[in-house]
Amino acid sequence: MSVEIPFPITFNPQKHHFRFLKNEIERWKIMAWEDVKQELVLIGSNLIDFYLGQLNVTQICNECSSYFQAKNISNEKQFYGWLDGREWKKIKLSDQSEWLIRQGNSTERYIHIHPAKFSKHSIRIRAASLKTVIALRVNSVPIKNKANENLGNINEIRKVLLGLSPVKLLQEPDSKIMRLWRLFETKR
Repeated sequence: MSVEIPFPITFNPQKHHFRFLKNEIERWKIMAWEDVKQELVLIGSNLIDFYLGQLNVTQICNECSSYFQAKNISNEKQFYGWLDGREWKKIKLSDQSEWLIRQGNSTERYIHIHPAKFSKHSIRIRAASLKTVIALRVNSVPIKNKANENLGNINEIRKVLLGLSPVKLLQEPDSKIMRLWRLFETKR
């Protein structure tokens, strides 16, 4: 599912948006794994703040754009003035989620957005955990009742498909991989 991110915003929904990724997984299920793996590169390899809320990508971008329009910020120079020498600022959207706003990497897309750390409707996860769960879902691996079966499936996916090291154990209910896997299996 392609989504148009309006100028001047930079936003990576593959890295930060749950519902967008749920739709992508359905598209990826019919693709060759090597092609899917190329798209997973966009997720990166660090910690991620991952939005689980109801706002879709277009709504998030539109609300951010509206925020800056209301502040009469319509160009890069005004945006830098708004940042006031800071590396980033936060804004709150209609669902009370907070979004980190920082300088983008290009003059055309000078407003970079992503969920703020510990924001409402967001969780903090490792990129490797997200990639693991995506690979499990793309390959239609269901959650089992036995932890050792889940651990075996997780490690098979990590080693064979993703080239990641195995997980030693799943400490439920604290396991981020299991929590994320359940979200992708159950949440609409």
